Amino acid sequence: MARRLGDEVVAKASQVGNDLDPLTAPIPPFELAEVAAYVERAYGLRGTLTPLAGERDLNVRLIASEGDFAIKIANAGEPAAALDLQLALLEHLATSDPDLPVARVRRSLAGRRVESIERGGQVFAVRCVTFLPGITISDAAVSLDGARLRRETGALLARFQRAAQGFFHPAADRNILWDLRRLGELRPLLSEIGSFDELKTVERILDRFERVVRPVVPRLRAQVIHNDFNPDNLVVDDRGALAGILDFGDVLHGPRVMDLAVAAAYQVLGLPSGEAAIAALSEFVAGYDTALGPENRLGDDELSVVVDLVLGRLAQSRVVGLWRAESHPENRDYILHHAAPVAAALHGAGSLGEIALRDLAQVEERLRDACGRADLVAPAATADLAARRRQVLAPGLRISYREPLHPVRGEGVWLIDSNGHRMLDAYNNVAQVGHSHPQVVDALARQARALNTNTRYLTDAVVAYAEELGSLLPGDLSVCYFVCSGSEANDLAWRIAKTVTGNTGAIVTEHAYHGATDAVMAMSPEEHRGAPLVDWVATITPPRPESEGGDEVERAIATLGRAGHRPAALVLDSIFSSDGIWDAPAPYFESAAAAVRAAGGLWIADEVQAGLGRVGKRFWGFAAGSATPDLVTLGKPLGNGHPMGAVVTTPAIAEAFARGGYYFSTFGGNPVSAEVGRAVLAVTLKERLAERADSVGDGLRQAIRNLGHPAIREVRGVGQFTGVELKDGDLTREVVEGLRNRGVLVGRTGPRSDVLKIRPPLVFGQEHAEQLVAAVSEVLTLC
Repeated sequence: MARRLGDEVVAKASQVGNDLDPLTAPIPPFELAEVAAYVERAYGLRGTLTPLAGERDLNVRLIASEGDFAIKIANAGEPAAALDLQLALLEHLATSDPDLPVARVRRSLAGRRVESIERGGQVFAVRCVTFLPGITISDAAVSLDGARLRRETGALLARFQRAAQGFFHPAADRNILWDLRRLGELRPLLSEIGSFDELKTVERILDRFERVVRPVVPRLRAQVIHNDFNPDNLVVDDRGALAGILDFGDVLHGPRVMDLAVAAAYQVLGLPSGEAAIAALSEFVAGYDTALGPENRLGDDELSVVVDLVLGRLAQSRVVGLWRAESHPENRDYILHHAAPVAAALHGAGSLGEIALRDLAQVEERLRDACGRADLVAPAATADLAARRRQVLAPGLRISYREPLHPVRGEGVWLIDSNGHRMLDAYNNVAQVGHSHPQVVDALARQARALNTNTRYLTDAVVAYAEELGSLLPGDLSVCYFVCSGSEANDLAWRIAKTVTGNTGAIVTEHAYHGATDAVMAMSPEEHRGAPLVDWVATITPPRPESEGGDEVERAIATLGRAGHRPAALVLDSIFSSDGIWDAPAPYFESAAAAVRAAGGLWIADEVQAGLGRVGKRFWGFAAGSATPDLVTLGKPLGNGHPMGAVVTTPAIAEAFARGGYYFSTFGGNPVSAEVGRAVLAVTLKERLAERADSVGDGLRQAIRNLGHPAIREVRGVGQFTGVELKDGDLTREVVEGLRNRGVLVGRTGPRSDVLKIRPPLVFGQEHAEQLVAAVSEVLTLC
């Protein structure tokens, strides 16, 4: 007789599951009466039970006074942790998208998601979820509009994936044979295929997968996926409209496009020809791509493997189905109910498999055209472009990486190169809210169509932008000068400081970089490579934990004095990026500012790299302490790639400068730039990117520390600005190159070039951090 057991048996079920293969273990052998008695004891539910179909599990419908439920008793090979994964995902979906049509979890009287039942020394895990009304697409008697249903199914899959983003469970990293990445493991089962020609088709698919798809997999965006979005698991109502998603038994963490390919494979079944299958496939993929939204649409790498993955799923279904039917003859009809249409799509004259394997490029082009990607101009060959560049651009312009990167498009945290490879951008903080953010692009285009002029005219956009930017800064910082770059901002701030104070000396850190104009290049020791600085520049050491800047500044003031200069400004990059990335302790800025002000100078906070939420919810690098700068300079992220910069100061300083100086820029503060800046601010605040920088950045740094690699000396930083100090500069260079070759972009910095510089767009998420850490671990192991 079945009986309910406690936590120790749940643990035992997990262990038993690890010893048996869920694909070979039989369906649990319980009678309805046993299930009814158990459910009343474990869940307090009583009602009418009817059996439901299932490939591996015993599924029962329970209609009770409390509602309509599905009771699922897993086979003895199913680990309890995998079942807890499914239920935890359902609970996550109920929060992230409450209207998503999925079952809701009914916990047991003991408060557990997974319960257990035992018979004959075997333990079976039990779940209870709400029953979704309707009928599966496979069983639907109503006439279904195939084209409409394909579009709706693609859109529903995209919606599910959006809702599942951010979900994590340890059991999601699981090994099941339905994982397309394990396609090569099917080779020992190919003897199940009776037809020699069909066998050769499947072998060609497996060979292409190993040669073409597997090298791309590490670059593909990954998350928890459904992995079985097929007509048996999708419910429609009596009008034929999609009404629910069933069966999360194959859920795992894997490439997002793999979920699409699994679903797409079922869309091509039962169609009269390969041409019809390609049309249906294109329609389905386009519906999915559109529903993802402009920020998340399929990338070139993903589009390049869709067809191979669809063929792989068909081959997988064919081979595993034949093998399982042989192992479980009692359930043969259910296991093989897709077998004939799968075989027809996979092999034979005019089939999808025959057409795709003969001319895969043509099928891929059909997909790209359906998704609106066919109008992209093929970029020049990288080698040819590099040669042309050498003829027309100055030789001092260095190119990053030994193998030059040739990006042709950006999407969020991704750069797509001329070969269609997606590169995870963990370096370009210019793209504050992600490459090609649609809200920013729309703002630029909208204002460019209306008006672009300069600040000698009254325009609403620049005034509104100055008000919004000033509202984010403390104290009296409210007067804005708009320029076209961070270099120009620092140059103007320096001119303001000299004019207002009447002094001529500058104080910077030992390896700082503040820009490319003549004046600020002179106060950028990083660019002088150890050569002597001009006598009006003195340096201080960057901060260390528990250090204060006042004493250092006083020594620099004395150095300037011996050369006949008094300090006009202390200029500090608030994250000390070129010095190796340091987050100053609170007293550092306060004591440093007090020292320079006592000598008649001003404090310029260079926030070109640290500002606008890069350092997390404190929003500004200088906000590590309570002191307020006299001038704040901004650049890079203000325009998300549009050339913008700003100086923000107090009314008193602005008035003093106006009495002895003047500033106007033809392009600084133009309406188009102002609207771009407003859009960047709006996205940053609305999407809470500063808070995201804190949580993702903290997790990233801890994960790198947890690698425990002896070459890692220190991991430091704040928000989404991370420095990883390695044992020497040569190793750091090799790690940067190794990451680039694995599709991850970072830089290096510091006086010895021994610090990995990680500063991605602020839309960089947990899943991207995991990819970066995995790549760092792999590269360090090889180095």
